Amino acid sequence: MSAAAAGRTGAGARTPGVRLVPRWFTAVVVGALTLAVVGFLLLALTVGGVMQWSAWGLVAFAVLAWCSAVSALARPRRRREPHVTPEGVRVFVAPGMTTWPLVGGWVALLVVAGTWVHVALTDLGALESPGFALLTILGAAASLPDLVRLVTGRLHRWRLELGPEAVTYRGYRTDVSYAWSKVHGSRIQERGPAGVVIDVKGSGTDPVIPIIAFAVPAEQLLEEIDRARAAARR
Repeated sequence: MSAAAAGRTGAGARTPGVRLVPRWFTAVVVGALTLAVVGFLLLALTVGGVMQWSAWGLVAFAVLAWCSAVSALARPRRRREPHVTPEGVRVFVAPGMTTWPLVGGWVALLVVAGTWVHVALTDLGALESPGFALLTILGAAASLPDLVRLVTGRLHRWRLELGPEAVTYRGYRTDVSYAWSKVHGSRIQERGPAGVVIDVKGSGTDPVIPIIAFAVPAEQLLEEIDRARAAARR
């Protein structure tokens, strides 16, 4: 277990059965995205020309982000049997309603940013809100390295694989695999992010499996990891 992980053990660990995603946080995020949908919809209905098309792109972005947030934050987390491969690997995968709308919203935002770059270069005065447009363009530009990772297979849908010999976790930019002999155990972490920590032997960074990415409770992931580790030691 790394020193950073050890420092989180006291403050970050939770006893089973405690809600890791606060209701107030879910309400704030979903409420803010709802307001964004309404605001962008009103914008799309009041502007014209290329700005109207870009406003509809913002509506698509906000709606898809709303769908992903509801799936990730408001979804009831119940125990479910994972997919089991013929090799006996137990696989947990992030729900499609969490991941695909997120990707779709990202693409919509990139299209809007590209449209606004074209407008800025050809007719800067046509931009309704240059400051907001600039922030959108900068945000889209900052995400381009992740777009390269996506098309080259290095940006991952959240996935946990528990095999007879090793545990593998992929999620966003993380892609790690550890033999069970290198795993000290696992525990639930309250924040930064909330989820399940895989305690790896040695001084490396312990991967954290964010619970909002999965449809099962953290307690089930904890039990599955510990059960698979115990089975590998027999």
